[in-house]
Amino acid sequence: MSAGRGPLALVFLLTATAGCRDGAGPRSLEPPPVEVPPLPKPQDLPPDLGTRAFAHVRALVGFGARNPGSPGWRRGLDYVAGQFEALGLPVRRDRFTDAKEGQTFENLVVRIPGGTRDFVVLGAHHDTKVTEGHEDPDHNFPFVGANDSASGVGLLLALAAHWASHAPPVTLELVLFDGEESIPFKWKLDRALFGSRRWVAEYRRLIQKDDAAPRLRAMILLDMVAAADLQLDDDSNSDRDLKSIVLAAAKACGHERYFFRRTLAVTDDHLPFREAGIPVVDLIDLADNPQWHTRDDTLEHLAPSSLQVVGEVVLTALPAVARRYLEAEPAAPDRTEPRGR
Repeated sequence: MSAGRGPLALVFLLTATAGCRDGAGPRSLEPPPVEVPPLPKPQDLPPDLGTRAFAHVRALVGFGARNPGSPGWRRGLDYVAGQFEALGLPVRRDRFTDAKEGQTFENLVVRIPGGTRDFVVLGAHHDTKVTEGHEDPDHNFPFVGANDSASGVGLLLALAAHWASHAPPVTLELVLFDGEESIPFKWKLDRALFGSRRWVAEYRRLIQKDDAAPRLRAMILLDMVAAADLQLDDDSNSDRDLKSIVLAAAKACGHERYFFRRTLAVTDDHLPFREAGIPVVDLIDLADNPQWHTRDDTLEHLAPSSLQVVGEVVLTALPAVARRYLEAEPAAPDRTEPRGR
């Protein structure tokens, strides 16, 4: 990454990368440089955020595999819901069954008021990859999903504890998605992203029925955010303006070296939101992640300091997200459909 000459611009050095969430081959992606807006003021950041998030990661890993329907999945859901409730944050447990798969899933949803009528979704998936029962022996192994997916869940829990005593600058809906992982070991889009598709479908039904319902204005996704050698990718499926806000926040916190050095197209829980016209950003460490979907996705490859970095950047970015996507709204209910930027 190299800095531009102007004080408000930062130019990525973008490199072609092999592999992506959906298993596609090498791609060369060279979007134009992203201009970074004026740097935000770093927020009052809790110094133990990463440590507290890592404690949740450790607890979730202790439940073992957490693929839908497994004993660890049930224990993980109860643990996460219990942590939110202990903070005084009511949890909506949305359990649903996919008729085609005959599989039951459960999303967890928590609303945190922040002084805005409309809201931002901050999400992560809580399920782990199914690594048993596959025809190929190489796809069958013990898997605890420390980074994928416990890291995003742990960071959301730690952030929720902060917001329980410090109101966020924007109303938030924290969503723990189920069924993100493809049921076949090799990625198959129509057999994945069950929880995020469900949330978006329910939201669209709500706003079609109720013009006065609060509108979703942006979505931030956390997925694999705790690697000791953290390098979050520049996802070409994420919104350019939202990425620029995140990068400005990273620079303000002194963390820009961890962000957006490699570009690839990621298929993840942000896509159903993007397809609905919602600005999205996926904070994910995938391009350089040798532990991804292997037996080595364990605690020893993670670091609390990485969770601290991502948490600080999210906290610092939110006021700018609020200004960009919410404060310019009319006072009357917005009667338009959600739209991208």
